[in-house]
Amino acid sequence: MKNSGKLLLTILIAAISTLHSLGQTGAEEGSRFGSGKDSIRCLKNLSLYVEFYKQNNYEDAVTPWTIVYNECPKATKNIYLHGEKMLTDAIENTDDQATKRNLTDSLMELYDQRIEYFDQRGFVLGKKGLDFIKYSENTIENFKQGYNYLEESIKLRGNESSLAVLVVYLNTTSTLFQNEAFTAEQMLNNYSQTHAIAEKQVANHPNSSRYQQALETLDKIFEASGAATCDNLVALYQPRLEKNQNDTELMNKILGLLEDSQCSDRDFYLEVKIRLNEVEPTAERAHELAQLYYEKDKMEKSIQYFKEAIDLQEDKGKKSQYYMQLARLTFEELNDMPTARSYARQAIEMDPNNGRPYILIGRMYTESVDQCGGDDFEKKAVLWAAVDKFQKAKQVDPELKDEADGYINSYRPRFPDKKSIFFHNYQMGDSYKVGCWINETTTVRTSD
Repeated sequence: MKNSGKLLLTILIAAISTLHSLGQTGAEEGSRFGSGKDSIRCLKNLSLYVEFYKQNNYEDAVTPWTIVYNECPKATKNIYLHGEKMLTDAIENTDDQATKRNLTDSLMELYDQRIEYFDQRGFVLGKKGLDFIKYSENTIENFKQGYNYLEESIKLRGNESSLAVLVVYLNTTSTLFQNEAFTAEQMLNNYSQTHAIAEKQVANHPNSSRYQQALETLDKIFEASGAATCDNLVALYQPRLEKNQNDTELMNKILGLLEDSQCSDRDFYLEVKIRLNEVEPTAERAHELAQLYYEKDKMEKSIQYFKEAIDLQEDKGKKSQYYMQLARLTFEELNDMPTARSYARQAIEMDPNNGRPYILIGRMYTESVDQCGGDDFEKKAVLWAAVDKFQKAKQVDPELKDEADGYINSYRPRFPDKKSIFFHNYQMGDSYKVGCWINETTTVRTSD
């Protein structure tokens, strides 16, 4: 292919020729080639330019092409396809901005003339918009102009819009939004529109990765636009989820977007989590829901999902952790110590080397001092059972030694003294049954 400066100048001169010059005899008569000598001239130049074009010899093709383009514009659609190729080649091979602007203007005129004589307005406007944005200077006004071409193309073609048009249209929307030329609502509406079209195209081409990649690109453009506010995301995805209630991929996507946009405190986030767990229940999802409800101070729901997480969890270590969290919630939030101890004991059963449940049980016992004794001696005796648990905690889990010793050293001085033990007819080392809900046997000790 010849790409000399002469070529650029030649194409420039040819392309900016008046579209409706006096020589357009074929167009005037409504025929393809005109009549008489005009017809012979048109056919001769058509044949001539096509031969040069096939050889990629654009420099020699451009003069006969220009004659055909101006004098018999209805001869064949190839006039515009070949002219588009020669003009874009010239645009991409010039560094002179003025020349580039003139060539781009000529390319736009070529698209207009193609529409005039061969219609396909929606399709050609898409090409016009893509090339205008690609080759024009990056100004807001140019982006708006290119956007208008693409917008009309999408309106005309609908679900038949090309992937390139959809992607560039949304990307241009994002550029204009970020430069405060468009509102967030426009960004949201255009994303919703292009995404819906792309989704239908994916459904129609299930074996083509190209359509799926375009869909993902649209998502990335929207996510990076800055228009993905919490309100906008909810407004966009809530109706979409209602129509696709079993689409786990969509649900995971929504959750990711809401998390990335700091929107996980929204009720919609919780709704999606719940729905995802209903469609594909897992221990991890149920556990996440338990924690979310805990943070919202909805303990009944939190307990429900903790139990579900425990039932679904097969790993005994994790099951032990879930039981432990459920025990802590039941104790600290509901003050139901018997039930909390039951959960703690199940945590121990799942993982005998977990010392945390013993610490928690010991704490519950210390909280029960006043309610589990008729007199001072019986109340203090409860601390024997509590210290037993702290001792057991560091025995099964040495990493808890410092914490357990802290509790032991805090409560040991509050044990009954020798006088009180003697008065109640006990001796050091005797067994002692702590009553109340604790109902455990411990060993008599003294604070002395």
